[in-house]
This record gives sequence, structure tokens and C-alpha cells, in this order.
Amino acid sequence: MSDPTARRSVFQFLFNRSAAVAIGVFAFSLFAYCQSGVLTLKDGWQFRQVGTEKWYSAEVPGVVHTDLLRHGLIPDPYVNFNADSVQWIEDKDWVYPRTITADRALLRNEHIDLVFKGLDTFAEVYLNGELLGKTDNMFRTWEWPIRKKLHRGVNELKVIFRSPITEGKKLSDAYGLQLPNANDPSGTSPYIRKAAYQFGWDFAPRLVSSGIWQPVELRCWNKARITTLQVRQQFEADSIRATIHAKVRGDKRASLHYFLDDRQIGERKIEPSRLDTIDAPFQFSVDKKDLWWPAGSGKQALHNIRVEVRNTNGKLLDEAQCNIGFRSVELRLEADSIGRSFTFVINGVPTFMKGCNIVPPDIFPSRSGDSAWVELVSAAQRANMNMVRIWAGGIYPPDAFFDACDTAGILVWQDFMLANMVPAEGAFLDNVLAEAREQAARLSTHPSVVLLCGNNELDVAWKNWGWQKKYDQLGADSARVYQTNRELWAHQLAEVANAAGLTYTWTSPLSNWGSAAGLRSGDLHYWGVWHGDEPIAALADYVGRFVSEYGFQSWPDSALLAKYIDPQELYLGSPALKYRQRSYKTDAPIWKAIRAGIR
Repeated sequence: MSDPTARRSVFQFLFNRSAAVAIGVFAFSLFAYCQSGVLTLKDGWQFRQVGTEKWYSAEVPGVVHTDLLRHGLIPDPYVNFNADSVQWIEDKDWVYPRTITADRALLRNEHIDLVFKGLDTFAEVYLNGELLGKTDNMFRTWEWPIRKKLHRGVNELKVIFRSPITEGKKLSDAYGLQLPNANDPSGTSPYIRKAAYQFGWDFAPRLVSSGIWQPVELRCWNKARITTLQVRQQFEADSIRATIHAKVRGDKRASLHYFLDDRQIGERKIEPSRLDTIDAPFQFSVDKKDLWWPAGSGKQALHNIRVEVRNTNGKLLDEAQCNIGFRSVELRLEADSIGRSFTFVINGVPTFMKGCNIVPPDIFPSRSGDSAWVELVSAAQRANMNMVRIWAGGIYPPDAFFDACDTAGILVWQDFMLANMVPAEGAFLDNVLAEAREQAARLSTHPSVVLLCGNNELDVAWKNWGWQKKYDQLGADSARVYQTNRELWAHQLAEVANAAGLTYTWTSPLSNWGSAAGLRSGDLHYWGVWHGDEPIAALADYVGRFVSEYGFQSWPDSALLAKYIDPQELYLGSPALKYRQRSYKTDAPIWKAIRAGIR
């Protein structure tokens, strides 16, 4: 969804067809590790705006807006017209420090890595005044080895967040072309690897935040550790051949032990290199009697894969595990008498898909936590859905969401986070691909994840929405923008998906809703009712091969609205509701539908 002037409320759409040193010291003591261990750095953080004096306690995970709100320094942006009064936050720099007291037990570990699961977005990370590195992607994990940089006693850890608008403007100027940005008056969002909806969309206010939005950890390990665990499957005539890929880093001889449902199924010796991560694949076969099926088609049989790495004396150094389901996925795109199909085939069975599109449950993802995502899975299950699509302008959901989908049998269509055309060249391209590889590897073990998609609506928008003229991208510049983005969608991200063993489609939709041909081929976003002023009854007549978006905007229940706007504003067309209506269509289609129903 790239242009809110040609969209609708995503909450409704469905598809059912087919520091300076902080004040005070926070200390911890850590027992000596004989194997890998993780210590979460959750407490003891503080924050302030750069250039100001007073420190405030901070919550991690969290972001600037939620910290300011908790201290009563800003009004709730969700209430009345308050979102406008907090726009200044995006233009400021912020600093988050804490201290780490390293005792003798901690320092006995051979390796200590500082791991940030998510920094939003332009950050500088310092330890004892030394710059560890800079970050520029909300969707990536950032880590640095710090064992040699820690000293016994108090160590100062500090993260400085730079204004995403200021940094985005630098990147925009360096690229030299203004990319489409109808949802973002600053024009910076296409140049930033950050959740696009936070810059404003037709369902969301503009609240561009910064902060440590995911957990922070110290990873302590000795001799060797498992960095990645993936499982590939290949269906054969009478069995399934599975390959466990355990990537190991270390500097000593060791052995890997492979377990299926706590039963050891194999062992192999390895000789890691200090500088390299080695892939240690192990292959095994199982019969087809216990397959994983989507909801409504069969059971969700899950199996536990565990890999241990042990030294030559048999001492456990590290272990990693995941739950998998044995299943096959095919996206069947075939020419036929109608046009071209778009059919998911699960375990050899063409499966009718019914479900919804999902956007993040909060404008500040750290606030919603895992529980809100799991509740979405529960709601899909209660509605008899068997698939959800994660829209490209939000975030990649947490592991808990995918675990819940695995258990409930809810298939996941996961967009890569590309809801804007981007400067798909040089360092920016490398950044996107690193993000994609990390996320694809993370998702690859989940049986629920059946499709990765290269972008949302960007190809159809470029060709049909007048962007080239509107943004003055003409001639050679126009070709450069489209060709580099298409290469990213059609080839580079496809290679990432294939390397992770995941099915892929390069764009969605594959056809345009404004033509009869679009109804006959591929997946379709049908917005003829909301954007095309067709009657709601048209949804029964204009049915594509697979409708991955369609819908009609609706306001939330009045009980929910009453939490955020004054009671006297609870009527259609009130100033408070007009303020929240971000569709260029305004409430006109809703009034039209109401009047048609009354007649």
C-alpha cells in the first residue's frame, strides 16, 4: 500500500478469494558460564533529549514517545487532536545511557557480544566512550563483540538516536531524486529502513519515533556457538528428506548432536575456524504419516528439532532448537482457459484461502508486545480463517506471532517491508538485502510461513497511478528508479527467499483492479467499491483469481472511540472524526452506503 490517496483503511481490508553516564549505577552479577548464556539488559536505562539537562527513567524495549508519555511530558497522541502537538519529537536527537557492572564471573567468559534486537533507527552505540558502530535499519539485529572492551567494574553504555527526518533528508539529497512519498510530507520515508506507517497513512497518524524498540542482550559464550538453525524439506514419493543446517562459530574441535523430538538421530564432528562460520548440514528422512496442515485441512503436527554442540570431552557448549512441521508448499501460477491461476497447493492439495491483511496493532510496536500479536492469531482462528497477509508498510511480527500461527494452522503471507519505492542502489541496497536475509532465515523454520512477497502495490502504482509525472521522474531518471527497484523485487529478493527455501512472489498485486483482464490473472487488490464508487454488491461480481486485498472502510465501535475522543464528538462528520479520516475519499462512500441501505 504505497499511496494513501489511492487507498482505504487497512484495518478493514480482507482477502477471501483463493549517554553521558546515567544518574546512579545499575549493577548486576553474573555466574560463570560453562556454556552459552544470555543476560537481558532491560533495566537501568535513562533518557533525555540531546542538549537538555534532566534525565528520566526509560523503559526498554520502548521508544521516545512512550517514555515521554509515561513521565507526563507529552499528552497521549491518540487522544483528541494531540497527535499534532507531538510532531516536534521527530526532529530531535535523543540519548539513552545505562551502566554495566562487570564482575569477575562475567569476565571469565571468552566471548561477550552486545546484541540489540532492534534499534529505531539512526543510532550511535558507545561503550566507555568508544564508538562501537552506527545503525540505520529498524528491522535488523545489531551486535558487537565487547569482551576485550569491558573492564572490571562500572562500564558506560550509551545509545544516541539521531532525528530520522534529518538523517533521511541527508540520504534523499545524496540520492538526488525525490521518490514517491504521498503519505509523508517530509519526503524522507522512502530513504529510511523504518516502518512506513509511522510517517502517516490512510489508517494511521504521523508519529515518527526513535528508541530501543526490541530487547538488548549480552550473549556470553565459550569455545563455540550455534549462530543459525534452519531446516529444509524435500518431498519424495514415500518420504520427506529433511536437512538440518546448523551454522557454527568457534575455534576448537567439537561435535554436533542432532535430535528429533528428544531422540538423537545423528552426530558429526566439526572443526570451526575462529574467523568463519561453518555450515554443518545433517540429512534425515521421515515418512509422510504426520504432516502439518493449515486450519480446516488437517492437524497441525509439530516436531522439535534440537542441535547441541559439545567439546571433545562431551561438555555442552551451546544448543539451539526450533519447532517444525513437515509440509510442502507450491504457488501454482499457470495459464488456463480463464487467464492465469494463483493457487496455493499445500501437501499436494489445492487449498482455498480465506483470511485478512494485518497491520501492526500499535503505532509504537514496542508497546503492543507479543500478546497483541498472538491475540490477532486467535481472532483469525475464531473467524475460521486459514491465512493472514503481513502488509509491507508495517513491521516483521515477533516470533510469538509465528509460533501461534504454527500452532493454530494459520498460513502467513509475509511481505518484505517495501511499501515505498526506494533508492535500490549501493549501501542502501546492501542494507535491504541484509535485512531480508536475516528475516528470511528467521521465518524459514515456521511451517505457517508459505510466501514471501517483494513489495506492496509498487509495480502497479508506478505503471498506473501517475507517479512518474507527479514526481517528475522522467526520462533516464524514471528508468533508473524503476529498473533498480524491479531488480530488487524480481531477482535479488527472490534469491534471498530461494536461499531460505521459501516460496516467493515478486509483487502484489500481479494485476490491476481497474481492468477486466485483472480479474482473470494472478492476485488482485480489488478497490472498486471504496475507490471506484461501485456499490457494495459489486464485490460479488468482480471476483479475481485470488483477491489479496479488498474492503470498505468503517469506523471503530463507538465504545473504542470514546476512549480517545470527547463524547460530544461521537457522530459521523464531527471535527474529531474528520481529523482521523485520512482517506482522500473522506466519509462520502460511507454516507452513500448508509443512504442506499436506508432506501
